[in-house]
Amino acid sequence: MLKVMLVDDEPIEREGLSLILGRNRSNFEIVSEAENGKEAVERALTYQPDLIFMDIKMPEFDGIEAIRRIAAELPNTKFIMISAFDTFDYAREAMRFGIKEYLLKPSKVIEVLEAFDRMAEEIASEKQRVTEVEQINHRLERVHSLVERDFIVSLIMDHVHEFAQGEWDDWISLKLEHKQGFAAVFSFESDSRHPDREEKSRWYRILKQVLQKQSTSCFIGPLTGFQVPVLVLFTDQEQTDDEVRHSFIRTVIRQVQKNLEHCRLYAGVGTVVTDVNQFSNSYKEAVYALEFVHSHRSATYLVYNERLKQKRKDLIPFELEKGLVEAVKKGDIQEGLQKFDSYFQSIQQATDFKVNLVQRAIEDFFIVLTRSIKELGFDGDIQVGLGKLETTMQIKEVAKSQLITVTELLGEWRTNGIRDLLLQAKEYMDNNYHKSISLEGVADEIGISSYYLSKLFKEKFQVTFMEYLKNTRIQKAIALLLDRENMPLKEIALNVGYKDPNYFSTAFKKEVGMSPSEYRNKYHH
Repeated sequence: MLKVMLVDDEPIEREGLSLILGRNRSNFEIVSEAENGKEAVERALTYQPDLIFMDIKMPEFDGIEAIRRIAAELPNTKFIMISAFDTFDYAREAMRFGIKEYLLKPSKVIEVLEAFDRMAEEIASEKQRVTEVEQINHRLERVHSLVERDFIVSLIMDHVHEFAQGEWDDWISLKLEHKQGFAAVFSFESDSRHPDREEKSRWYRILKQVLQKQSTSCFIGPLTGFQVPVLVLFTDQEQTDDEVRHSFIRTVIRQVQKNLEHCRLYAGVGTVVTDVNQFSNSYKEAVYALEFVHSHRSATYLVYNERLKQKRKDLIPFELEKGLVEAVKKGDIQEGLQKFDSYFQSIQQATDFKVNLVQRAIEDFFIVLTRSIKELGFDGDIQVGLGKLETTMQIKEVAKSQLITVTELLGEWRTNGIRDLLLQAKEYMDNNYHKSISLEGVADEIGISSYYLSKLFKEKFQVTFMEYLKNTRIQKAIALLLDRENMPLKEIALNVGYKDPNYFSTAFKKEVGMSPSEYRNKYHH
């Protein structure tokens, strides 16, 4: 709908234009009228019309002056000049402002309509061009973002890409030749075990906004899993010591954390590289630093340094260690011994076969293992000391013997101990279904981590913790519906642990196939 404004010092002329347009066209709306130049300027700035029919001779100041002032503020507004005088001077002045339409009073209906149609078409075309440009810019922004991500990934993975360095420079609008920088890997940790895509997208947007505010030369990779790789660049002249990295990461984490709920942000930071083609090295260092943060939890971030570099020699591949711990916790001796051989071999390689380092690494492993199996609720005594041993083979055999003992104990305990704990959990829910019950609360009650309660409960009973609780409550509700004919549905809902009667009705219908009241009417005798 075209916004039109009529400007003429004679009311009858404005009324005439309004009638001509109103009777013959429908694609417009008269948003305002004015009777002099000063009023025209004020109202134009207020209503911002697309098209103004402008009389030339008016009080205060004439139409040409009004156009000059309006055009300065509203360059997209179009004008149709109206005058009782057919003079070249007026037309020449009007052309200075790009005005193409000039009507003489009294104007014929056909002339007014043709001028209006030409201007309406021009305005529509310009708006279409603006829309197309905006769409193109939006697409380019998205393409730029994708190119930036591809750039990060290509550097992380040392990909050979069909783009030459100069083409990268063109796409990301930055000359990389004289730049240096460092990699950082940010990691989100949510209280929810399975945050949805929308929630993770919100984390990513918050992080990206903060990073872009902190550095104009910051390239942000995709959120994969819970991690985001980032490359921060700066010129040779800029300060590049450790404090730059520390300050940058501290600020980012602090700013992001202020906007996160039920989620924490951690980071690992690599060393500064003077060649962006070595970015993958800084990235690997950042990943290792982040793993160290996750395993020790003494800080929210860690910057890779020489001391950490020395510790890295003692690092055992995370996946091998994780697989071995899981095998032991399952009580699977055969799988545990197979994984231990690979694990021990990786320790020897990482420590250059130095006996003292191998022994220390194995003792550290048993500390990790002890912590992990205690999360299961296992209270058995586990020895972590290996004594004073002289060769790596002695260390291996003693460690293997301890590992077999622990695995056997866990195997027996899983048969009896875990079963007892899970039965306790089940009994607790059976007796307290009418209360507010959570996975974490029941886990605390029986002395096991919520993660393992959820995992083992499903393995044992073939139903999830929450499904069992819901089924228990529904069955109790059915009994009350049948036995207590006069008990209100709201009271039944409260008696089985639902504070919200509507939520209770929805859950009941989803499970049983009919609402509580329908069920009562159908089965009550």
